[in-house]
Amino acid sequence: MIPFERGDDRVIRASLTRPEATLIASLAGQIAALLGGLVEVPHFDDPDAAALFESVGMGGTSTLNDDPAIARLLPNAYAEPGASGDFRRLTERSLASRKVANAGVVVASLDAALNSGGELALDDAEAQSWLRTLADIRLTIAARLGIEADGDEGADDDDSLALRDVYDWLAWVTDSLIGAIEE
Repeated sequence: MIPFERGDDRVIRASLTRPEATLIASLAGQIAALLGGLVEVPHFDDPDAAALFESVGMGGTSTLNDDPAIARLLPNAYAEPGASGDFRRLTERSLASRKVANAGVVVASLDAALNSGGELALDDAEAQSWLRTLADIRLTIAARLGIEADGDEGADDDDSLALRDVYDWLAWVTDSLIGAIEE
């Protein structure tokens, strides 16, 4: 990968190889799939409540998800379980929806890059979607590796080594993008 740079036209560009672009697109698609079920409108017996929740994007469960990756992506907002459950019930669906949309921006921009010779071109809004999705991917990988805090190494078995390499490489990609955004 040739790192991200902001051009004189304010567009942020990078060049990726086909395997790099395919990997990031696959991981972004997995984030969308992981959270896709949370985007669905919850069932209400009262049609007025259903219409209201649909119109404002509200809805969700009241408990932290059992999947550690989803729990990391949509953590408790408060230490007190009741307040956290109320907050989650009102915001989980819209937060998951935004994460899915951001992942979709990443996939679409990578598809465009692959169709144009591998050069990725992002405007500022797309760059923000990329940052959010890269963070979501890294949080998901961290959850799978058992990384809880800075300095943790997580799992060190042979099966986890390649995933750890991807995790570290994505940190470099993220740093490169932040540098270009700040130019």
